[in-house]
Amino acid sequence: MKSSLRAFGIGLFVAGACMALFDQLSSDSNEKEIAVYEKQVKDYEKQIAELSKQLKEQNPVSADPSKVDKQTNSATAENTSVTKKETDSGVVEATIYIYENVSIYTIGQQAEDLGIVANGRELELYLSKPEFARSIQKGAFDLRSDMTIEEIAQVLTGQPTE
Repeated sequence: MKSSLRAFGIGLFVAGACMALFDQLSSDSNEKEIAVYEKQVKDYEKQIAELSKQLKEQNPVSADPSKVDKQTNSATAENTSVTKKETDSGVVEATIYIYENVSIYTIGQQAEDLGIVANGRELELYLSKPEFARSIQKGAFDLRSDMTIEEIAQVLTGQPTE
């Protein structure tokens, strides 16, 4: 009994010593890997700084955030094309083309600019409701100024009219 208990104790001691040795060796390699990664991060930061400096030198317009916003707005205006036609009865008919990544604000603004709705913000707020915001379709939509906000939302989302 004593010898088996002694052998068990020695086995636990040897196993613990092996685990400690393995942990010590692996932590050394982890420290080396961390040092390599930190060096890579510093190199990447230097490259980013150099590239941003080159970008500012080559194109100072893109470095100014306000000008970038104006360029973005013009790009979204290009993503939403419109066709406008006014009938004899004073009802404005227009076709709005909605492409991918067009914001609800842009849709409301286009509808207001075309005279389909008097207040584009109202259309924007109505379209921001969860049941409409998730289901706005891409494509061409024929809208008229005599349509209600609800009807316009149903046309833009492809939901059936009640």
